[in-house]
Amino acid sequence: MSPGAPPPGRTPPGRRRRPERATPAGRKVLAIVIPIIALLVIAIGLWMTWGDSGGEQPAQTTATTVDVLFVEGLRRSEMAEILQEKTGIPAADYMKATDPSALGQRLAGTKKPTSLEGFLFPATYPVDPKKPVADLVNYQLDTYAQRTEGISYAAAKRKNLTKYDVLIIASLVEREASTGKERRIIAGVIENRLRARMRLDIDATVQYAVGSWKAELTKDDLAISSPYNTRKYPGLPPGPICNPSEESIRAAANPIPSKYLYYVSKNDGTDLHYFSTNEAGHIANIKRAAANGGG
Repeated sequence: MSPGAPPPGRTPPGRRRRPERATPAGRKVLAIVIPIIALLVIAIGLWMTWGDSGGEQPAQTTATTVDVLFVEGLRRSEMAEILQEKTGIPAADYMKATDPSALGQRLAGTKKPTSLEGFLFPATYPVDPKKPVADLVNYQLDTYAQRTEGISYAAAKRKNLTKYDVLIIASLVEREASTGKERRIIAGVIENRLRARMRLDIDATVQYAVGSWKAELTKDDLAISSPYNTRKYPGLPPGPICNPSEESIRAAANPIPSKYLYYVSKNDGTDLHYFSTNEAGHIANIKRAAANGGG
């Protein structure tokens, strides 16, 4: 160090110290920190404004779709009512979209326009009330096709039953049975009675004909002149009486072989049935059911 030179780190007298410049690393930090501080200031200002407005929160945006549940065993008219209740879509629009048509005729393989009853697969569907109701109907038909794609109809074909016959039987099973095993047994009883040329005598078909699943049927109900009334007319009804589950369709396609010709609810709270091979056994089972008193 030369004589008279200022100590290291000291600015010579009379000379102003040059400001230090930020390093590249420092500039990067500032580029990150400054926007964060600005956002915090804005957020605090908004919070204070919200607090001054009495704490009212902004309106929530609503979803464009509504989940609509169709359980197994409903008539299409019931689906129409549920759709209207949940979405505001007129029930009449759904009925019109599922009325007898060339599409139903093609799906059923019939000789005349047929409704889509039976093909409207029960499930939960996201429905946009602003879109055509045909979108929902097509969704149900697509779901039916997907869920039944793997079902074998070979056994039914050997008995001269069509896929539509199987669907009709499945709809009867859906209204008559509640457990997996009994579905297949009851499907077998229906086939046995068809083979024996016996009337099916299924109350659910009468309920469909009168338009109500009411528990007690009157004499007038039982005498109704409808092709769906299997207490009056032999054979299968002309179409499904409801929209059945995949389980019921599988049961109808592959029933459990038996000699049973009759069944009656046990009336004991289990939703199960007594089965018999002859009328005498059936009458005895009716008495047993009556003695159970409803469980």
